[in-house]
Amino acid sequence: MLLDIINRQCIHHDVELLIVNQDNDDELLSQVNPRIRIRRINRPHRSKNPYYIFQINLFLLFSKADIIHSHMDDFVKYYPLSFLKNNLYLTIHSVRLGYKGIHKYNHLFAISDEVCESIRKQTGLETTVVYNGIDIKQFNREKNSPTNHLFKIIQIGRLDHPCKGQHLTLKAIHLLVTKYQYTDFHVDIIGEGNSEKYLKELCNQLKMDAYVTFCGTKTKTYIQENLTHYDLLVQPSLYEGFGLTIIEAMNAMTPTLISNVDGMKTASCNGENSYTFQSGNVEDYATQLLKIIQKPATERIQLAEKAYPYVCQHFDISVTVDNYLKYYKNPPRA
Repeated sequence: MLLDIINRQCIHHDVELLIVNQDNDDELLSQVNPRIRIRRINRPHRSKNPYYIFQINLFLLFSKADIIHSHMDDFVKYYPLSFLKNNLYLTIHSVRLGYKGIHKYNHLFAISDEVCESIRKQTGLETTVVYNGIDIKQFNREKNSPTNHLFKIIQIGRLDHPCKGQHLTLKAIHLLVTKYQYTDFHVDIIGEGNSEKYLKELCNQLKMDAYVTFCGTKTKTYIQENLTHYDLLVQPSLYEGFGLTIIEAMNAMTPTLISNVDGMKTASCNGENSYTFQSGNVEDYATQLLKIIQKPATERIQLAEKAYPYVCQHFDISVTVDNYLKYYKNPPRA
C-alpha cells in the first residue's frame, strides 16, 4: 500500500523513501516511480549496531522534508532527537500497539475507526482516520470458466497465527472433512512468517496436506491477477486493524468470509459485504464454510457485486492519498 501511496504523491510533490533495513523486496522496489529518491540505511536484520542508528538520526536531523511519515510506531525509538522536529507523522495499523512511544509523534493517523477508538482507550491520544486503500484499477476481475468442481479458498497474510488465525482455517477444514464429509475443496495459504513451522506441522497432524498448499510469498502483481480466480477469501483474524485483503478480494469480485472482530467492520461495511463467523469459534467457522460452499454460485456472486461499489467508493488509493495530503497541509489539532 505504501508503494501505491508514494507513487501517486510524487506526481505533484517531491518524495523520498527511507529504507532502514537491509532486507528488501526487489519486485516491489522495481515498481517505485523513478521520480522518488530512495535512501538506504542497510541495517542488517535486528542489528543493534549504533552506526545504523546514527545514520538514521543524521538523515532525519538534516532532512529538509516538510513531512516525515512513518508506518512503524517503534521507528521513533531510534530517533532520540525527535523533540527537535514538529513534522513527524505516524500511521497506526493495529489495535494492539505494543509500544508506548507514539506520543513522540506530532500527528497520528489511524487506518480505521476501530483503530482510532482502540488508541483513544489505550493511550488517551486522539487520531485522524485515513482509511487504507488499494489501486482498484490494477485488479483482474475476469473469472475463469470452472473446469472442475473443486471449491477454491484462499487466505492471504503473514503467517502469524495468534493474529491472522491460519490455525483456525486448518482446524475448520479438518471439520469439513471429518465431520461433514466434504472434500471437494482446496485452500491456498499465501504468506510467510514466524508461524510457518507450526502451521505446517499442524496441517500434517490434522492430515490436511492434500487439501492445503502453503504458497509462500507471492508478488503484488500475482495477487492482483489471480485473486479473482478463487471462490472465497477467508480472513479469520483474532484481532485486526483493518483487513486490507478483504477489500482486495471484494475488488476482485471474490466473496469473503471473515471473523466478526471489530477491526474488520470498516472494510466489510459492518459485515454487510462479507459472510461472517464468531471469532475463534472453529465449529462456527466450519459451519459457515459449508453453508457458503453449498450456496448457489449466483448467491455468492450477488454478495460480490454488492461489495464491489463499496470498495470503489471508499477505498480507492486516490482517496487515501488525497486525505493524507489534506492533513499534511492542514494538520489536525491535537
